[in-house]
Amino acid sequence: MIILTSCGGGNSKVINSFNTNAILDQEHPLTSEERNIATRICYAYQSKSKNFRGSDFLNSRFIFSTKKTDCQNSTTQGQVLMTLKYDLNNELSYIPQSIFESDAELMKKVQTDSSGYLSQLCTKIKNNEVISNTIDQGGVKIQINFLRENFDSYLLQYFSLQPNNSYKLTSAEKFKVRTLIDYTNGQVLGMDESYMSNKLCNQYDKIPFSTFEQNFISR
Repeated sequence: MIILTSCGGGNSKVINSFNTNAILDQEHPLTSEERNIATRICYAYQSKSKNFRGSDFLNSRFIFSTKKTDCQNSTTQGQVLMTLKYDLNNELSYIPQSIFESDAELMKKVQTDSSGYLSQLCTKIKNNEVISNTIDQGGVKIQINFLRENFDSYLLQYFSLQPNNSYKLTSAEKFKVRTLIDYTNGQVLGMDESYMSNKLCNQYDKIPFSTFEQNFISR
């Protein structure tokens, strides 16, 4: 699993694993390149939101592969079948067909331009507003990076306030999204092709952090 960590001035450095010693980046507006990627993702999410509410997608089944390594360094993997439905808040969600070991880790919420992690950011994109790389939620600072790998992607890093008033990286989430520049017939525009997460383990666990991956296979 590859996680990105930022250095000052908006530059990004690729490392091979979740960096438990990552430092909170200086707050700054998204770069023009990041904003272009964010714009592509937001408009792909907008298209997905519209399509997923139609009869061709709603109540249909999606197949994902999953892989989880917990803090005791035990790995489980498999496939999960989920059905696209509205949840109790009338928002699109993937509902698992059965409960299994990784159920608590599943990314069930469908990410769109109006519901999910980027809903406020996508509104700012449409209104041509300045967008910061940092969101302050009380004792947690969330930093976002947009990047281009084999898909347009975004990374969320969560830094928690420590007793000494410093901030420590405790978890990260990353989405790879199918946008217009990698869209082909038969594919789902706006689909989160890959979701990845890391969570910091405690000092008594066998490994420093747990990992979870969820990849779209087919529908």
